[in-house]
Amino acid sequence: MYFVNMGFIIDKKAEIHPDRIALTDTAKKKSYTYYDLKVRSDNCAAFLMEKRVQRGSAVSILAGNRAESFDIMFACAKVGCVFVPINFRLSAKEVNQIVVNAQSPLVFYDVAFQERSQEIDPRQVELIDLEKINFEIKKTSEKRQWDYGEADDPFVLIYTSGTSGEPKGTIQTHSNAFFKSVDSIIDWGMTQNDVVLVTAPLFHVAGLNALTLSGLHLGARVVLQNRFEAEETLQIIEEEGVTCFAVVPTALRMMANAPSFEKRELKSLRFIPVGGEPLEAALQEVYLKKGAEVVNVFGLSETTDGAIYQRPGTDLLNGSVGKPATHVRVKLVGPDHQEVAEGGAGEVLVGGPTVSPGYWRNPQKTKETFEAGWAKTGDLAFRDREGHYHMIGRGDDMIKSGAEKVSPAEIERAISSLPAVADVVVIGIPDSKWGQVPKAIVARKKGMKIGEEEVIEACKRDLAGYKKPKSIVFVDELPKTGSGKIDRSLVKKLYG
Repeated sequence: MYFVNMGFIIDKKAEIHPDRIALTDTAKKKSYTYYDLKVRSDNCAAFLMEKRVQRGSAVSILAGNRAESFDIMFACAKVGCVFVPINFRLSAKEVNQIVVNAQSPLVFYDVAFQERSQEIDPRQVELIDLEKINFEIKKTSEKRQWDYGEADDPFVLIYTSGTSGEPKGTIQTHSNAFFKSVDSIIDWGMTQNDVVLVTAPLFHVAGLNALTLSGLHLGARVVLQNRFEAEETLQIIEEEGVTCFAVVPTALRMMANAPSFEKRELKSLRFIPVGGEPLEAALQEVYLKKGAEVVNVFGLSETTDGAIYQRPGTDLLNGSVGKPATHVRVKLVGPDHQEVAEGGAGEVLVGGPTVSPGYWRNPQKTKETFEAGWAKTGDLAFRDREGHYHMIGRGDDMIKSGAEKVSPAEIERAISSLPAVADVVVIGIPDSKWGQVPKAIVARKKGMKIGEEEVIEACKRDLAGYKKPKSIVFVDELPKTGSGKIDRSLVKKLYG
């Protein structure tokens, strides 16, 4: 089904309405039509072929939200490559881990993040400065034919941290992206008159899948903000007539607390999908007063973003995350793997065409998370009589800080590298801004001294800034279970 391929869809939109604005890059103050997007992605596809990038290879980009990301993404779709947007908040070491895991022969980068590429081996990977390449220079009336490939071909890799701390590349197929796009259009009533703001980064499904691809699928206008900044976001909404955008609660809180928020009218805003962490009703009410409906969303990379969510025009203040998307199935299972009765709590399993086929070159993790078409989310919920789902907590130890998943294991590894550390446990503690932040409980070796600065420096050396512990407690010994393992549950109870 080549017509499900996202490269084919962009080419089709250029045929139907070539002069409609597809992208507005606010940083460059420049707009691109659907015809422009087709030509630029054609030129980029030709560039990839000139570089002899093989079909099925991963092509990476380290950049904020900019037009070139879309040129590269749709070029990959046309020639059968896999688009890999890398988290620019990661350390150089972590960026290199992703490039190595993806086996990416090309990495496009924004000069603003050049230092993050310093550990990439230039003998194995070609680094391409986005400022030194121009996909417009070959504008031509030549009609190119592309082998778009099939619906189940990999389209994008979204990298997240696993519980082991190793990067996991969640495969998103063209079919996954297509059905997520259709669900957003149907369930949220999107039209080609919408103006979609992309302020969440494209390396997150919130930035890529919640509204962005569905907006382009429709022929709507997509407005790019290079990186989120609350006051700038509010200004863009008013200046560009933004009707919808997807963010995490932290960003929504920062906007509501911005100095200019009260005087902003935000008349154009219709709805705002919000996910990644719990959302309080009081925050929804703040935006309802502005005429914008904030809809709760539950989803993850493995389900191509939203799998369960609220719909505009429904009761948004009932404390739920809504009902499953049109093309999604959900079931709740207990520890015995059997479905729980109505009102009972269980792990959320998601099935349907938006569920990823697995992790890139990682059959073991794929087997652990995906089974017979179902994705095990590790999140616990219950369903009420009206069919609304209510989230009640995590089934694992992952920390959700803002929109980021933080693995305690990778922070623990960094801290354990210090000679004076005997044991360490990292837990998530509540935070009014980020939802959760890491806290480290460090057991010192007898007779040795260690301070907070040393621990923070160890984390800064190997990890992204948002993964550093926000608080540290030093103890003589961590509690153990009968088998001699650290009792993580007791640690959480004592220090959480």
